[in-house]
Amino acid sequence: MKKTTTVLVLSALVIAMLNATGCSNAATSFALPQQNEEFSGQVFYNNKVDLLFVVDNSKSMLQYQQRLAAKVQDMVGTLNSLGMDYRVAVTTSTMAKTSDYPSSRKLVGSPHYLTRANVNLLADRIIVGESGSDLERSLDAMKFVTSADYPDQFLRSDALFSVIFISDEVDQSSEFGNPNNDDFVNYLNQRKPTFSDGTRGWIANYIGILSNQSCDVLGGHVSIGTQFLKLVDSSKGVKSSICSADLSAAVANIKARIIGQLTAYRFKDIPNKATIQVTVGGRAIFEDAANGWTLETETNNGATVYLLKFHGDAVPASDERVTVDYKPSGAT
Repeated sequence: MKKTTTVLVLSALVIAMLNATGCSNAATSFALPQQNEEFSGQVFYNNKVDLLFVVDNSKSMLQYQQRLAAKVQDMVGTLNSLGMDYRVAVTTSTMAKTSDYPSSRKLVGSPHYLTRANVNLLADRIIVGESGSDLERSLDAMKFVTSADYPDQFLRSDALFSVIFISDEVDQSSEFGNPNNDDFVNYLNQRKPTFSDGTRGWIANYIGILSNQSCDVLGGHVSIGTQFLKLVDSSKGVKSSICSADLSAAVANIKARIIGQLTAYRFKDIPNKATIQVTVGGRAIFEDAANGWTLETETNNGATVYLLKFHGDAVPASDERVTVDYKPSGAT
């Protein structure tokens, strides 16, 4: 996902040989200096992300749609400030094949996805109302509008895909897979496979019911979204309670997960953590989970990838130069 220009600096083996002149029998000696490996490179990360909001539009959901819509500008503002290249689309949980549900089986609005030029329309698009089907099929909807056969395609092959589900019910999909097994995880692994550098191509996030406690002020039925959590846990996405009166934390955590994945630096080998030195825009950045970097691992298709992830004030903008110097683990 990220492209790096990497230079390997390996100290040459210096051999000093002393030979006797004439018939002298003086011994020959070799000087073997310590070897040192250091990798240094400027980091160019992929700043492309495609976002899909899958919004439950059944009864009682309007209150939650409004709370989410009130906070999405916080996410958009950060994406803009960092110079991210994004596309955003919205679809609903209704998949009925009938004209009774005009928002069924499609991306909401026209144009079908938003960019920096018209992202101000996003909040209104998320408020899709609650006149949709009570047979919530959010996973079917996600697969339907992201499949290669969908006519209004918005996914890019070189962009990270992040899907945000918001629902207060279990998923009842059946048309494109069984939500109780790994059908939809397998679909996303195939549709958005890992990038050439080994980092993942998709992340699922869920704002919904996480415990058996109802928070619906209208007294409606709610249930834990176990089917959504399969995707979230598989991609190390964010799960947040829909019951919060303010969804600021939920949106902030999803935003941090997306940006952290986009700006992460992938090591080509296991680094010696003590030797890592980082600069962003010419300023030194230190290990700090709040406003610095952390060393983390990610397992994709059985392979472990070591990532340097940026946080808070240390997150680089798309036009900032990032340098990472380190020695591989085990190097002397």
